[in-house]
Amino acid sequence: MAVYMTKAKYSTQAFQGMLAKPSDREQATRALFDALGVSIHHLYFEISTGSVVVISEGTADQMACLGMVTGASGAFDSINATELISMNAMSAAMGTAQRIAQAYVSPNKS
Repeated sequence: MAVYMTKAKYSTQAFQGMLAKPSDREQATRALFDALGVSIHHLYFEISTGSVVVISEGTADQMACLGMVTGASGAFDSINATELISMNAMSAAMGTAQRIAQAYVSPNKS
């Protein structure tokens, strides 16, 4: 399974709902992720943008489903899920890139 950082910016309507009826948004978020079998590692609120930030572990299909459900809810103006890799995985990718770089001919070089 992959690790994802998801940032979702709450809509004006969502903030109106939270003011009218405060609720534990972490509990609601965990219930949705749990229903799909996605593990939440960390959940934060980004105060400068009004966004929720979730570090989770799941598959691309699970993340697509989460995007569909949350997107259809109207609770968010934007949702962006980014797959993250460890620094060890990035180091391995650098080694692979170094070995195969000569196979690619850039369009600005003939």
